Amino acid sequence: MISVIFSFSGCENYISCEEINSLFVKNDLDIEFKVLQNKYYIYEFETFKDNRDGKNYLLIDVENKFSVSSNRIPIKADKSYKLIITLRNDSADPLLLYSFWEDSLKESRYFTLAGENGNPPESETQNINKEWLSYEETFRAQENENFIMIRIYSNKGTFSIKDISIEEM
Repeated sequence: MISVIFSFSGCENYISCEEINSLFVKNDLDIEFKVLQNKYYIYEFETFKDNRDGKNYLLIDVENKFSVSSNRIPIKADKSYKLIITLRNDSADPLLLYSFWEDSLKESRYFTLAGENGNPPESETQNINKEWLSYEETFRAQENENFIMIRIYSNKGTFSIKDISIEEM
């Protein structure tokens, strides 16, 4: 079991998150997730092995807020992509959001995996479940969209991620 506790003060900053990045089973876009660390984002990671399939998974115990994000990753409008996350939600409200960008400043569309956009967005990933569930969406960028950004958010509670996949079709 590996345990890491983050409780930082000061300015917001995102740093590379090996714990999340190690969960990729397929990463055709070379995404690197970075986790937000500051005094308002306090969480603990623990790595476990699932006795049923022998795979490692990451338990994320969120004291108040959790945020992990990719940079804007180049994509091609003529390609389709499949995004999959396998998770178990014990008591949190995790959301996986993805958005398309024309350039580094202009977001063109945004989506909630397995859910509905809104304020706040809602997703099946927020339902409490004690079993591993996989959520999947296939998408294609529009002509003017050159980048994608993927984020995972949660408020207080505990959830686990077994794997993440982004595949060019």
